[in-house]
Amino acid sequence: MMNPEPERNREEEPVEERLAEIYRGLKELKEEVEEERAPDKLGWDDIAQEIVGAVTFALPFIFAGELWEVAKKVSIERSLTILAMTFVLAYLLIAKSHIGNLKKEEVLHIPKRLLTVTTISYVISAALIYLYDINRVAGFSLSGYLNATILISTFAVIGATAVDMVK
Repeated sequence: MMNPEPERNREEEPVEERLAEIYRGLKELKEEVEEERAPDKLGWDDIAQEIVGAVTFALPFIFAGELWEVAKKVSIERSLTILAMTFVLAYLLIAKSHIGNLKKEEVLHIPKRLLTVTTISYVISAALIYLYDINRVAGFSLSGYLNATILISTFAVIGATAVDMVK
């Protein structure tokens, strides 16, 4: 038959102890949520993402013969203009777009991510051109090599920035 009183298999914990346990659990949940919402600070995981993005976006353009021809024929002035436009685009994506939840970190009033993204992109582009011996195959002069690096890095910067902003 049914007993009107519930069975008690264990000793009842005092209400205060149970409430304290509930409060501890809530505090841990709150800390986890705050940690997830915290802005992403630049770290090694972000550097790895930037490298992957730069290589992924630069690699197809390294083998484009049309780009080689443009790099040989474009003037240094135009190439430097493209370089400046790339920096401005990366700055707008990183500092002003609010796409990712990124922590504002600066070195001499320049966002750290802008420095890392551009440095990684330009080094990777120059290295890939050298590694695949595109400079010899395409017959680049020094200015052609620099122009090709700048043109390919335009895509590498966009890729590195995009991949870095994805969390």
